[in-house]
Amino acid sequence: MKTMGIWLERIEAGITDESLAKALQEALDRHEVTDSAARAALSINARLRERRQREDLLRALHDTATDLTGIRDVEAVLLAIVKRTRILAGSDMAYISLNDYERHETYIRKSDGVATEDYRTIRMPIGTGVLGKAAAGLSPYQTEDYLTDLAISHLPHIDNIVGKEGVRAILGVPLHLYGKVIGALLIADRMPRVYGPELVDLVDAIGKHAAVAIDNAQRFAEATSALQRLGNENRTRLEEMGGLQRLIDLDERFIEVVVRGSGLEGFAALSRQILGTDILVLDPANGILQEEPLESLHPGTAPLGALLRGAGEQATFESTVAQAVATGRPHIFVTNNEELVLVPAQAGPKHLATLVARGPLNGSQRSIAERLAVFLTVLRLFDQATHDSAQRLQFEVLDDLLSDRDVPLDLIQQRTARFGVRPNGEMTVAVFDSAGADYARVEKTIREGLGPAKALIARRGSRICVLVSGSKTLTEAVMAKLKESGIPATAGHASTTDGLAGVKRANHQAELALSSLLVLERRGELLDGDQLGHLGLLLAAVHSTGAQESLYSQIQPLIDHDSEHNTKLTRTAWTFLETHHNLARTAESLFIHRNTVKQRLERIALLLGEDWLDATRQLDNHLTLRIWHLKTTGNASR
Repeated sequence: MKTMGIWLERIEAGITDESLAKALQEALDRHEVTDSAARAALSINARLRERRQREDLLRALHDTATDLTGIRDVEAVLLAIVKRTRILAGSDMAYISLNDYERHETYIRKSDGVATEDYRTIRMPIGTGVLGKAAAGLSPYQTEDYLTDLAISHLPHIDNIVGKEGVRAILGVPLHLYGKVIGALLIADRMPRVYGPELVDLVDAIGKHAAVAIDNAQRFAEATSALQRLGNENRTRLEEMGGLQRLIDLDERFIEVVVRGSGLEGFAALSRQILGTDILVLDPANGILQEEPLESLHPGTAPLGALLRGAGEQATFESTVAQAVATGRPHIFVTNNEELVLVPAQAGPKHLATLVARGPLNGSQRSIAERLAVFLTVLRLFDQATHDSAQRLQFEVLDDLLSDRDVPLDLIQQRTARFGVRPNGEMTVAVFDSAGADYARVEKTIREGLGPAKALIARRGSRICVLVSGSKTLTEAVMAKLKESGIPATAGHASTTDGLAGVKRANHQAELALSSLLVLERRGELLDGDQLGHLGLLLAAVHSTGAQESLYSQIQPLIDHDSEHNTKLTRTAWTFLETHHNLARTAESLFIHRNTVKQRLERIALLLGEDWLDATRQLDNHLTLRIWHLKTTGNASR
């Protein structure tokens, strides 16, 4: 115990991976520690280092937001942005470009680390090069080696400038403000470099702050200039100044919400106060993230959430949200004679949330609502970064458990035990498709449905994986809770009695079950993967290729005949095969006479061919009929 305490103290003090590995090897040579303890110590030190790095990143983003908010001079803001970006990204240079739409060009406005004057004053058409592509506003864009990248639209004189500067790798993110692209924030290096997703997200997050900070400084400059120019000339001018100052005050108040971590609750309360109307925040799947409490509603008005849930034209509402997201501008939706203003919160093409305000809104209110959407975007990005950091450990445990990497089972057992999941006995794996609903909201609802049961929950790709100690009845309770919360989830589940050793097989069966439901277009249901058999493999293959048009080709003549003549030949064929060609059981299941069954079988043979029961065709026909039965009757094994 004394030796272990020493190692824990050294890890807590922040020992490097290399120093720890060397010290552990020496301890192994002296037989002071075991191999498993050494591996565990290295793993713990690596994870602590990663967590410290994530915490440093979040702290740096908070500091950036705070610093930029307090700067009023435009030049100082621009310089602070490029310097802070360059430091945080660890790049050779950073620069900001602004768009000149009259000339359809973007030009570098401020830079840090650039050596040549030609590079500092680059102007180029929007859409060309990395700078032009980022300034076009579609999404972040990067190149590992600019001059050799054939995917980029090159301009000879720009290539010459880039070559003289010695630039190789470039990453650019667009700067959005009020639904318009005002320019781009870029970093560059003089060596080839691939910018990872975390760095892209970092620069994009700084870009969100940068757009707001630039606008703040410009507005403050306008306000200062207006005060010097107008003084006390007239009341109208003073009102204009008051409006500008109110916008500056609004920015400061919402930056405070972000920096202090008041979350969506603080954002919603302040938004309602500023706009003077009821507001609601929706996730990308139109689920409610934040709704005003009933006591805060304006007298005599129905809650916005109730209006949306009761709207008969749900498809129209979803279409209106999609239009707002596509254009980046507010759209109007009318229900029950009430006007709702939908304002999208987006990071580039990614839809993060929708701000819903009770209308009608005047011109000033609409401008404020659009500005609120910018802050909602920053808030959602912060929330996602914080939540992803907290979820990282669960994902890593599940990934080690489900992947093909050779990770010792005893080490995984130790790590799952930290989350309360016992290593032995019956376990259930469930895989959910939440149709784009906010992940934090889905995870919270899943845990509510599990009750006291302990579970590992993490995103794997576009799906959510849950590992819980207990039977599959837990998944049924979760599905009921998701439906009650209005989350359109579809799920497959499977169980194992072999503890963690059987989890990989159970996950495979659960994935097959979910893919099967998606192929059968039975969203919102739960399917037991343990009872699918080879049918699940077939449906999963169809899901992966998307070749659903030939799914029923084997039995299409029966389906067409039933549709045209109101017969039940398809069901008769399925029942006959399910009962192993037993006429009596088929007749009993269909509540008809045996002779009627014989007559139907004769008609089936005419439509499918006399060899439809031969060994070479029967398996194909039976599998196709089972898929048809699953889709048309909904009698999936729960």
